[in-house]
Amino acid sequence: FFFQAEDGIRDHCVTGVQTCALPICTFAPVSGHVTVVGIDEESFYLWDPADPRPEVTPRGLLAELVRVLTAAKARVVVLDILTDTPAPGDDGLTAAVAAHGGVVAAERFSPGRAGDARPFQAGSVLAGAATVGYANLGTEEQTLFSGEMLVREAPLVALVDRAHLPGPFPDGLVGAEQAEAAVYPALSLVAAARFVGGWDPARVAARCPALQCDDGAAMFGLPDTPPLQQPFAINFRGPEGADGIPTVSAARLLRLAGVSALARKLGADLPLEVPDDLRALLTDRVVVVGRTDAASGDVFVTPYGFPAMIDADMSGVRIQAQLVDTLLTGRGLHRVGGLGAWIAAGILAVAVVVTRKRSWHLPIWLMLAFAGIVAGTLVFRWTDGVALEITPALVTVGCTLVAVHLYARGEG
Repeated sequence: FFFQAEDGIRDHCVTGVQTCALPICTFAPVSGHVTVVGIDEESFYLWDPADPRPEVTPRGLLAELVRVLTAAKARVVVLDILTDTPAPGDDGLTAAVAAHGGVVAAERFSPGRAGDARPFQAGSVLAGAATVGYANLGTEEQTLFSGEMLVREAPLVALVDRAHLPGPFPDGLVGAEQAEAAVYPALSLVAAARFVGGWDPARVAARCPALQCDDGAAMFGLPDTPPLQQPFAINFRGPEGADGIPTVSAARLLRLAGVSALARKLGADLPLEVPDDLRALLTDRVVVVGRTDAASGDVFVTPYGFPAMIDADMSGVRIQAQLVDTLLTGRGLHRVGGLGAWIAAGILAVAVVVTRKRSWHLPIWLMLAFAGIVAGTLVFRWTDGVALEITPALVTVGCTLVAVHLYARGEG
């Protein structure tokens, strides 16, 4: 229950920049190698006060952010923003991306297409200048729950069809050319592997034919993971804004770019100066850039939304940053259950049947089921990614309760 990888249990402990004074740390430790740059409402206002248009992300705005991050010497820049449609400003963004040399761009990854069981990936306009990876973890739903309730499994590689964009964007089509199916990596895997200097796209094709990736992420110099063809369980670092991964507003970076641009316009050769406090958060790091404004809709449900666990509580860019950090640290999610979970479920089913004639039968078992959900959630939050497999017990108890009460009603 009180598991804490490597650091043990301490009265006061620090997880990244998050300090807790509980008997244990409530959030998973972070690597200190990842920073989030959030494009918020203020960022759009600074870019175009007359028409912020928060429903789109101007390519010129992204280009300025990449230039500032280049000046700050960010090792890897991740653009967690889809660029699969040509737009004004692409030339400037492509030039900024090429000048940095370590940008990872997001591509659209759809679970499937009509009449085609394989997933589909739309190519980025930055594919010639940036390394690319799919960004949406294979789902368009605003939920992060699998059948195990507290676990979200993200594919790190996928066999997809690929769309190319060789010219003007055709009406009604994603791309004008369709390549053969191939294995493609996730955005987070590319970013983490580029950070440690082990990224080699040829390895994906050579070691993962038809998605039989028997190797883990160790082939890229990362801490080992389960085989890449298996979905990777996300060990969330903590809730939004309290996970130890620092956040910088894109508005602050745009102000720096604006000062430098104004000086050039006035004829002064003023280089872009990055303050020391910003350098400490950006230099030699993986910087994940994404939308955090309300208009983006890029928010998801996580276990930290307890007790409701319905309302979206974490931005997509932060989830990507946490997944990158998980790959860099090797601090994966720890499952507790397996065969034991099913044995416990069987015992509970027998107990439900045995106690079926007691007056307190239904309310007590419902309370115990709810207590199991609470316990699983608290264990997940109070440990470094320990996930109790409570679904077998909950499903078994629920089904047995229904069967018992239907049988009792039939007898009556």
